[in-house]
Amino acid sequence: MKKITSTVVISDVYLEVTGYYYPEEQEERYDGNMEGYPGASASFEIETVNVEEINILNLISDEVYNEIIDKIIEEQS
Repeated sequence: MKKITSTVVISDVYLEVTGYYYPEEQEERYDGNMEGYPGASASFEIETVNVEEINILNLISDEVYNEIIDKIIEEQS
């Protein structure tokens, strides 16, 4: 996990996004004892979404929220 701040452009609006990025975790194959780990996709937990230093996190739609997450994960990969 690492805390990041990034600028994301959604519909020509520049958003300064801060949050926690969790990188992808690789799969570990199961052995004869059925021990292993299925892995995990990369994820991002949004802390703030600022427009000109105003946090608008509670005002954005689910669609925009998910678009921000997708862009941050793509940027970090």
